[in-house]
Amino acid sequence: MASLQAMFMETSTRAQFEAVKAIMNSHMKVGTLVRDHLLRIMAHFNEAEIHGSSIDQQTQVGMILETLPDSFIPFKTNYVLNKMDLNLTALMNELQTFEGMIKSKGGEANMVVASSSSKKKKKVSNKRKTSLKARKRQARQRRKLQRVEIISTVAKKVTGRGTAKSTSIQ
Repeated sequence: MASLQAMFMETSTRAQFEAVKAIMNSHMKVGTLVRDHLLRIMAHFNEAEIHGSSIDQQTQVGMILETLPDSFIPFKTNYVLNKMDLNLTALMNELQTFEGMIKSKGGEANMVVASSSSKKKKKVSNKRKTSLKARKRQARQRRKLQRVEIISTVAKKVTGRGTAKSTSIQ
């Protein structure tokens, strides 16, 4: 009997991990409605909850904000700076309103496009190109580490291992 419980518990833990992993690896694709994206993410949250996971609402909102594309940066900035505390339904409504504003303006909200008046192109030195590539590589590595840390923190919360105090998404 104990072996059956251990076998089913292992499956449940694996399912919890897979549901959280699906959330953290999902990103809203260009052209997808924010409503459809959030419903898919909420389905993953429900699946994780069915398998015994317990992710608080603030962490869920943070995870959702991380899956949004760059066109939602003004919304994310506003959310953090104004210390908003929305439930998932209110967040969906606010995101849909913001998405409508973006679409009504015909593109990105609050974006500035700069153009050069000169027609000459400046040559960039190889040393500068190399340092730019290195900075981009380091930034990708930092983002990857942040995702891994978030997944491991959430997994610890879900399985009850470790004592993670809070999950912050930056």
